[in-house]
Amino acid sequence: MDILLERHLREVSSPANLKINDQIRRFRAFCREHGCARPYHHFAFGQSPFSPPPPVIEALKTHATQHDYLPAAGLPELRTAVSDFYGRVFGLHCKADQVVVGPGSKELIAVALAVLDGPVVIPTPSWVSYLPQARILRKEVLPVRTRREDGFKLTPRGLDACLRTTAARQKILILNHPHNPTGCVYSGAELSALAEVCRAHGVVVISDEIYALTTFDQDSFVSMGRVFPEGTIVTGGLSKDRSCGGYRLGVAVFPSMPKGLIEDVLKVAGSTYSCVSAPIQFAALTAYSNEPEVTAYIRDCTFVNAAVGRAMGEMVGAIEGLQTQAARGAFYLFVDFNEYREKFNRIGITTCGAFTENLLKVEHTALLSGGALLLPEDDFSVRCSFVDYDGDQALRLWRRDPPATTSEERSFVHEVAPLVTDGVGYIARYLEQIRSGETPRHQAS
Repeated sequence: MDILLERHLREVSSPANLKINDQIRRFRAFCREHGCARPYHHFAFGQSPFSPPPPVIEALKTHATQHDYLPAAGLPELRTAVSDFYGRVFGLHCKADQVVVGPGSKELIAVALAVLDGPVVIPTPSWVSYLPQARILRKEVLPVRTRREDGFKLTPRGLDACLRTTAARQKILILNHPHNPTGCVYSGAELSALAEVCRAHGVVVISDEIYALTTFDQDSFVSMGRVFPEGTIVTGGLSKDRSCGGYRLGVAVFPSMPKGLIEDVLKVAGSTYSCVSAPIQFAALTAYSNEPEVTAYIRDCTFVNAAVGRAMGEMVGAIEGLQTQAARGAFYLFVDFNEYREKFNRIGITTCGAFTENLLKVEHTALLSGGALLLPEDDFSVRCSFVDYDGDQALRLWRRDPPATTSEERSFVHEVAPLVTDGVGYIARYLEQIRSGETPRHQAS
């Protein structure tokens, strides 16, 4: 029989980061089977390199027998813990009934988009899943290109110009901060200026703050929910700063009004995923508590990751012809290879996707193509993740003997993150061949 499919889904691509992650697994297995000893340098996926905090693991074990369905909004005690956490850590004061717990912040963003009316404004470059979610829901998408000279931040002027292109009564802005893929972090003043534009144009903001506690200078982070509380939905979760990506638990803090907003969110939640796994929610009580070991874990992991990010930024920035700016949070560098466009074209590489595929084949080094980040395919800009290292080993060494100088920090990174340092070296080798007019070829080591 013929099975008919929704035609609009043909325009939706699977998330490129997940596809590359699966591809790397297959390539590693293939190399093992065929005697290729070269490692892969996985700079295309943003998974925390650390094991979850021990108290959270113990809490999950303790509550493994919890098997009842929980409310669609989440365990009441957890909603309270989350509201306390946001007030204590971010100064974002909300009530427990403004909190919804879901199976990851990605799901909660999709649910929010499903219940909100209006076109979706997406600053680019962008995280890989915002556009597919909007297209699945048949939302009009209004991309706004950010610029290097603005630190890849959305500006009030750029937002205002975009909003004036639509007559829609309400618009939805997805603001990711700290930003994936550029690592930029907005100041309180910058967020306040954006908030004024949002108030003037009837904009609801979905502020994706999943990387909030990975901000290198943690005291500098300001939540959009603080400066625009009446119009901001803040999303977060356990995947990045507490390294529990596979646990699949996210949270959203909604504005107190209108009451119908959360009611509609819970209609979608209850009709799709029902609730988050009970043992995970009970474990999250510890993750969102003021447990000193968890707090120290978040701080120390951020110190380690910031050190690796700074070192990788320096190494990449030293390669001839590349442009990058220092990340201030998250797990990524945004690297511009456009100086090599003509040289790439001469050897038949005409798109950024073709470049990243060739680099992976030749140098076993994976980058996320700009095409996956809502950029034109002939823009040779990529996302480069710096979390391909043994986080547990790095955390132990950091706690035992934290670097006291810039030189010691660099030595620390070279010791704990050899895949990062070697991978950057392979990128440099690849580009050296390109500069020489050669077609890069796979080498044994």
